[in-house]
Amino acid sequence: MIRFKKIIARAVIILVAYSPFGNASEMALPGIPPEGNPNFMNDVQVSLFQLGSNYLFAATNDGATITFNDSSKNISLPVGESDFLLTAQFESDGSFKTGTLTIEGSLPFSVIDPNPKLSGLSITGDLLTARLTGFAFDADTLGFSTELLSGFGTIFGTKESVYLSAPGLGSALGFLNKSLIATTSPLSASAVTTVPIPGAGWLIGSALGIFTLVRRNRQNLESVC
Repeated sequence: MIRFKKIIARAVIILVAYSPFGNASEMALPGIPPEGNPNFMNDVQVSLFQLGSNYLFAATNDGATITFNDSSKNISLPVGESDFLLTAQFESDGSFKTGTLTIEGSLPFSVIDPNPKLSGLSITGDLLTARLTGFAFDADTLGFSTELLSGFGTIFGTKESVYLSAPGLGSALGFLNKSLIATTSPLSASAVTTVPIPGAGWLIGSALGIFTLVRRNRQNLESVC
């Protein structure tokens, strides 16, 4: 039993030591983690609706393909049957209140773990679910900090970001004048969502190994008893 507890303790220490970090890139706004690698990229349709004294911001891919990119592995491939949805609540002066982001689709498991035994397997469904925790903008870009909650390759509490950009986007929605303007029709923009997939993929494999180890040790203990 003591040996078994030591093995689990060491495994937990390894998991903590190899937590992933976002990689900096060019796009950045004050207080928001910079665009990093790997990431999801896609086109979105942006709308801003007035709801009483508040505003609801919504961005969706509306059928556009989401692409997963990892320059360190020279990977760029479409996400199958993808769905992107970002919603955020604002006050009339542009003050951010709360929001969420979800990305769903299908990706081969090999993008996060090259283990030959996993070839042919896919991650399908929740690729990323996040809570929006902060907001910043300039004339052309809206940036949100995110707290990743679930999805493949994510670790609870990891801080990353999503950026929406188009010429004059911040101006058109009234953020620069601190007086939001509801849209009469959706605006086209691009979205870049950073995710800590490589490190998290290692963690997933390690976690599966731990669960197998736990099961085997329990079986051994039961046979001894």
